[in-house]
Amino acid sequence: MRSLLTRRSFMKKTSAGLTGAALAVTGTSSLYANAGNKSSKLALLGGSPVRRRSFNQPWPIFDDNEEKSLLKALRSRNWCCLRGNAVYDFQKEFARAMGVRHCVLTNGGTTALSASLHCLGVGPGDEVITTPNTFIATINVICNAHALPVFVDIDPDTGLIDADLIEAAITEDTKVILPVHLAGFPADIEKIMSVAGKHNIPVVEDACQSVFAEVNGRKVGTFGTTGCISFQEWKSLVCGEGGALLGNDDELMRRCAAFVNNGRDPKRARRGYPFPGSNHRMTEFQAAVLTEQFKRFKQQDETRQKNGKYLERELAKIPGIKPRKAYCEKTRFTYVTFELDYNKKHFNNVPASRFAEALRAEGIPVSGRARRYSNGCHKEGMLEEHLESHAFRVSFSRARLKKYRESLHMPIIDNTRPSGKEMLFMEGKIALLGPKKDIDDITEAFVKVAKNVDKLT
Repeated sequence: MRSLLTRRSFMKKTSAGLTGAALAVTGTSSLYANAGNKSSKLALLGGSPVRRRSFNQPWPIFDDNEEKSLLKALRSRNWCCLRGNAVYDFQKEFARAMGVRHCVLTNGGTTALSASLHCLGVGPGDEVITTPNTFIATINVICNAHALPVFVDIDPDTGLIDADLIEAAITEDTKVILPVHLAGFPADIEKIMSVAGKHNIPVVEDACQSVFAEVNGRKVGTFGTTGCISFQEWKSLVCGEGGALLGNDDELMRRCAAFVNNGRDPKRARRGYPFPGSNHRMTEFQAAVLTEQFKRFKQQDETRQKNGKYLERELAKIPGIKPRKAYCEKTRFTYVTFELDYNKKHFNNVPASRFAEALRAEGIPVSGRARRYSNGCHKEGMLEEHLESHAFRVSFSRARLKKYRESLHMPIIDNTRPSGKEMLFMEGKIALLGPKKDIDDITEAFVKVAKNVDKLT
C-alpha cells in the first residue's frame, strides 16, 4: 500500500478532480494501481468485497480475570466501598495514571459532573457556558442545579465548542465554563483555560468520552479545576457504569469526595456528616471489573494509537481525504471514533453518505454525513420544561428567560450558515484493535471506492 504518487501528479492524471481513473506512475506501483486486487468492480454494484470478515466483536471485552475479580468481591461480602478496598485502591492508581493528586470514583460520569458543579457552588440564577454538541447528560447536570446552560456555537471543523466565542458569552452570572472533549478528540483546552483564567472562572472538563487523550503531553480532564471521566460500557475504559472526578485542589476535592459519600469527611477530621452530600458512590463490583479492564485498556490504547496514526497517514494520500483537525500539533487522539474530513469536490461531488455506503459494501463499517455534529442539545424538549418550571421562574426574571430563548439560535450547529464540511467516521474503539492486515483492508477499500467513484453518481 505504499505510494509514491503525489497529490499534484494525481490531479494531473484525473479530470476535474475526479478520482475515478485507474492510475500508475511510470515504473512505480501507485496506491491506486495496487488497489482493488480482489475486484476492480465495486461490491455495491455487484463486485467482490475487499473484506468479508466483520470488524465487529462483542463489547465489552473480558476474560477470566474479570470473573475472578468479581468473584473475589462477591465472596468478600464487602460489596459497598465503605468496607471494601477496590474502589479506594483504584482511585489512587487512576490518579497516578492521569497525573493528578486526587481521584474520586463515582457511580457514573454524570454524577461526577453533578458533584463538580455542586461543590463549585453552581445553583439557581447561575450560568454555565457549554456546548450544544454533547450528550444530554452534560446539560442535565446544569439544569438540575437550576442554572442556565449558556450555549456557545461550535467549530465547524471539529464539532467542538468554538473557544474563540466563549469570552463574548461571559456575564456577571457565569459560574463555570464546561467544555466537552468528544469521542477521544480534545477541545481547544489551552485557549479555553486562558479565557477562564483571564476572568477567574473555574473550568469543569467533560472528558467522559476521552480518557487518555492528551494536549501537549497533558491528559484532558486534568487542565480544569475538575475533570470528569465516564466508564459506561460504550466508552473505551469500562465497568458498565461508573465515573471519575479528577482534580488537584485539596480542599475542593475533599468536598467532592464528601459530596459523593453523603457528606462524610474523607479526612475523618470531622465526625458525622459535616458537608452537603448525596450518594454517588461506586460499588466494589464496578471497581473490581474496572481494575482488570484498566490493565486491558492500556494495551488497547497503544494498539489504537498505532493503528489510528497509520491509517490516517495512508488515507491522507488520497486527495480529498484529511485527518480531522487538531488544535495543537502535539495532540493525542484516542480514536473512540475514527474521523476524517471528506471533500466531495475531489470525488465527483459524491456525498460522504454515498461514499460510505460503498465502503460498507466492501466490508468496512464507515458512515458518512454532511455535518460533523448533531442537531444540538439546545433543541431538546427537556430544556423548555426546565425554563417553564417553578424553580427556573423564581431563579430568573421573565426578561432573562426571554433573552435566553432568543439566544438558542446558532448559525453553525443550526446549519443556517452551512459550512460545507462533510465527514467519514467509524467506531474506532473496536475496529482499530485488530492486526495491521485489518488496517490495510480499510485502506484498500477506501482506495478502491475512490478509484471507482465515478460509478457512484
